[in-house]
Amino acid sequence: MNSKDCFHCGDPVPRNLCITSTVDNEEVSFCCYGCQAIADFIRGEDLSQYYRHRSRSADNPSNANTEEYANAFTLLKDEDVYPLYVHIDNQEHHIQLSVDGMTCSACAWLIEKHISSLDGVVSMHINLSNSLATLIWDPSKIDINDINHSANSIGYYLKPYRSDGEDTNRIEKRKSSIIKLGIAGVGMMQVMMSAIALYAGDIQGMEDSYKQLLRWASFCFSTPVVLFSASPFFNAALRDLKTRHFTMDLPVSIGIGLAYISSVYALFIDHGHVYFDSVTMFTFFLLLGRFLEEGARHKSLKNNTKNDELSSVILCKNDQPLLYPKSKLTLNDIIQVAPGESLPTDGVIVDGHTNIDESSLTGEYLPVAKSIGDVVTASTTNIDQTIKIKVTAIGTQTRAAAIERLTQRALSEKPKIAVIADKIAHYFVICVLLVAVLAYGTWYFIDQEQAYWIMVSVLVVTCPCALSLATPVALTTATNKLKEYGLVITRGHVIESLAKCQHIAFDKTGTLTYGKFDIVSISNIDSERIVDICSALEQGSIHPIAKAFQSTNHIKANKLVNHTGLGVEGEIDGAQYRLGNQKFIQHWCQDWHDQSIEPNALTLFLATESAIISRIVLQDRLRSETQSTVQNLRNAGFTVSLLTGDTKASALSVLCEEDFDAFITDQTPEDKWQWLSKKADLKRTIMVGDGLNDVPSLAGASTSIAMGQSSDLAKTHADALLLSNDISTIYQAILLAKKCQRIIKQNLFWAASYNGIMLPAALLGLIPPWSAAIGMAASSLLVVLNATRLSK
Repeated sequence: MNSKDCFHCGDPVPRNLCITSTVDNEEVSFCCYGCQAIADFIRGEDLSQYYRHRSRSADNPSNANTEEYANAFTLLKDEDVYPLYVHIDNQEHHIQLSVDGMTCSACAWLIEKHISSLDGVVSMHINLSNSLATLIWDPSKIDINDINHSANSIGYYLKPYRSDGEDTNRIEKRKSSIIKLGIAGVGMMQVMMSAIALYAGDIQGMEDSYKQLLRWASFCFSTPVVLFSASPFFNAALRDLKTRHFTMDLPVSIGIGLAYISSVYALFIDHGHVYFDSVTMFTFFLLLGRFLEEGARHKSLKNNTKNDELSSVILCKNDQPLLYPKSKLTLNDIIQVAPGESLPTDGVIVDGHTNIDESSLTGEYLPVAKSIGDVVTASTTNIDQTIKIKVTAIGTQTRAAAIERLTQRALSEKPKIAVIADKIAHYFVICVLLVAVLAYGTWYFIDQEQAYWIMVSVLVVTCPCALSLATPVALTTATNKLKEYGLVITRGHVIESLAKCQHIAFDKTGTLTYGKFDIVSISNIDSERIVDICSALEQGSIHPIAKAFQSTNHIKANKLVNHTGLGVEGEIDGAQYRLGNQKFIQHWCQDWHDQSIEPNALTLFLATESAIISRIVLQDRLRSETQSTVQNLRNAGFTVSLLTGDTKASALSVLCEEDFDAFITDQTPEDKWQWLSKKADLKRTIMVGDGLNDVPSLAGASTSIAMGQSSDLAKTHADALLLSNDISTIYQAILLAKKCQRIIKQNLFWAASYNGIMLPAALLGLIPPWSAAIGMAASSLLVVLNATRLSK
């Protein structure tokens, strides 16, 4: 390396600039403070061996705004900042990233394939609609900074995502787009004025000196349009050539570049036509189309997450309110939330009572009463009174963050039709380039003057923008609309499966019923003692039945065993007890004799191995929307089944057998899955459940929905979460999914038809380049606007 070259990046050090540091007892020079800062950071992290073993100089951080993106990942080294962006699940770390530099599905496909191939990266999925990526990696195998550098090497830039920061970035990008569009518009108008004069001069006559003057004026106004306004197209094209993976920007850039260069050539040799008017008009309409398209996408794809992440909170320290940075909150801190404010974290109310608006999470518009001891969730809104809460989760660990993470995972997991579209986009662009070359070669022998502009029209009119947007925009809009209903999609195939659904199987307790049991009767005089024993056996259980037994006399039970679908057993004061249904007790208890079963309720038995102690009757309540939902589904032609572990008598106590196509009771978890697996329509079956006994069937069904109050294991194995606990939402979701599929087909048909019609027209010379630009922009915009109908 030359002594006058930058130690870090190798660029020449400007004359009279003295920026130096000492590395390995040697004074070295830098071309800018950015290179010096990175070198100091490398030495500070004890990575100085990097300079000895590197094969080439590093990239200059001042180029392409890479410093801003690099610094974003460097900040993640702060232990307080890390959990705000990263969710940790055992060895796997999850993060949402915004991706800069993408223009179509071919870009998304390239990034996914490139990053996923790195050792230590579990998965990388991108949602093209909002340019968000879901990255899962193992930090013990690869550092996230290395992942970022790998993306930079192929021309794309990643940044940790947060809704508030992303809005700032989006505003800055919008300002930049407006400036480029404005310059292109002004330039186009000025060039068109000169072009009209030139065309009039060709008809009426004009001196050559005036013609040349107007040509030079056109050149002066069109050059900023091409070099500045059209720069995003050229930058993306250079990236495509570098990675050898082509996107729509390559043919667009070739079209603009060739038209401009040929016009400049004609200007300087003073022979032939100049088409600065077509170049500026072409660029303006492309930018206008992209600007409108982006605006429509961001408006229609705006999710329910309110951008109300507070920069500060009221921390109660020594009973004194203190304004405190939200990012510095820790677990067990006590914070104060005033009426009208959004809760910044998950927590438990320790002082006060109020109503909470949870519609942002559950879709339920009615406020929920909360008092001391109740759990509250981040991103919900305090309505009535000032409350104090103890922080139980922060950053990515909150329930709202988990829901958003699941939603983004679903959006980034593409259905088959989207995967196919992404794969063919690259090859489609190659075909466009070949067709354009063939068009030029053919027309060169027919009309040499028209050949060039026909080639440009072909390059522009066939860009697969609409085809790339057809599926992801519709899926994202539908997913966010379902979230408004209170149904959170966690897997990418759900909307497609809902649209094809033919059979819906429901669990009973906690799904079709509220899952809140009341004790109707106890066949023992000492009922308090019975409740105490049952409460001890059910301690730690989250089953709805366990909540029916609440006792203040805390009896200790040991060796507790939960027999899913049957009951529980444990040891109290040296005696073995069982609490469960008839099937669980009758072959175990030696003193078993025929016991009456309440026909319209759930009957449990408490027993020791030698005697029946008590017969306990519980009653559950049917959800208010259950009957209407089941009826609506059957009227719409769906097969509806009941699949429950309860006895038939218990099921009949709240449900009517005639309301279902199949009324299956007394099922163990294995029995449920076996019954489902034998159904011919398993691939078109939705399983809806909430408990541990539903886990095998939820995991095995092609599509599964877990209720909002489900066990964590049930939620983990489900494809969607019904946070609103309103099962009528399932019928609405199916209707929306079918509408989404129709819109996707409409979009694909339109995109394919557009290219099928416009390509021959361009080949025949019927479409000038500026008209091709309008057509391409209008096609993409129409696809986006059609998808917005899902949000109505």
